[in-house]
Amino acid sequence: MTNNRTATGRRRTMLLGISAALSLASAGALYVLLYVRSLDYGERCERGLVSGGGRLLETGASWLPPDAWCRFEDQSMSATPFWALLLFYALLTVVVWSVTSLVRTHRPRPNPGLDWQPGHGTGPGW
Repeated sequence: MTNNRTATGRRRTMLLGISAALSLASAGALYVLLYVRSLDYGERCERGLVSGGGRLLETGASWLPPDAWCRFEDQSMSATPFWALLLFYALLTVVVWSVTSLVRTHRPRPNPGLDWQPGHGTGPGW
């Protein structure tokens, strides 16, 4: 029985490691793609290659998530579409969850504060 549990634990750890590596690689690839796309966006706005309506008020950029924007009198334009930002944050969340699960699989800790179990004796006295 112990060998069965050990094999199952190893498979689970391997799957968690693979999912963590794949999600980290996909988040990194998306980050690089968005970063490269936003490199010269402010310069393109200043040259008038991005139509925004009205006079250019300001340009800006952020590194997490990689984005560049131009604010005109009538509207603001961004180098990164909304769906790409959602995808980036979803992948970042998957990376954090995968790494956390992988760490907890390698180092399980008992939780000393939760010694009460349902159906055994009296409750915690709430």
